[in-house]
Amino acid sequence: MILQVALLLAGLSVASGSICCPPKQFNAFQYVNFVNSTTTIEALYYIIYDGINQRYLITGDRSNNQFLSTTKVIYDYKQRKAYSIDAEARTCTTFPLQGNFEDQQNVCVPSGAAPIGPFFYGYNKDRLNTQTYTYNSTALDGGRQRVTVVVSEADCVPIIISRTTTGGAGGNSLYTVGYNDFYPGIRDITVFDIPSYC
Repeated sequence: MILQVALLLAGLSVASGSICCPPKQFNAFQYVNFVNSTTTIEALYYIIYDGINQRYLITGDRSNNQFLSTTKVIYDYKQRKAYSIDAEARTCTTFPLQGNFEDQQNVCVPSGAAPIGPFFYGYNKDRLNTQTYTYNSTALDGGRQRVTVVVSEADCVPIIISRTTTGGAGGNSLYTVGYNDFYPGIRDITVFDIPSYC
């Protein structure tokens, strides 16, 4: 399931530069919805994002009631390769990566994004102030994309990202991801170690 979503979502083009970015390394849960004319995917993933080394890891899949999955997928853009690793079965498959690292998770707000305005979650002193931006991009298959991002006002932490794609080989689709339990840094960098059986 993780591999299916990764292949469906691979590659975007975003203008160089950015309005803001979250911390270069973070951990978070992602609730993902993807819909097109033939597929509907809902999943809860755990992401470890390492912008310093241009890689990220995704594991877990709530749609199959297997959040604590033994499978993880490491996307290493310096090596231009991804590794789907099942630690329990001791299996590993690799596949090539396309596109640029910065474009994969849409966590940075690119410089050409238009502000839509502030949103607020909660109320009173516990209110979370956010900013919303929208921009257009082009997928690797030529599809046109409209991306809307909601980020925290203080530190650009992603809250919700929505991407509508029209045209291109992949057809029309809607992809949304909500972030939860975000924290900066990487507690255990060895999660990116590639096992000897890969």
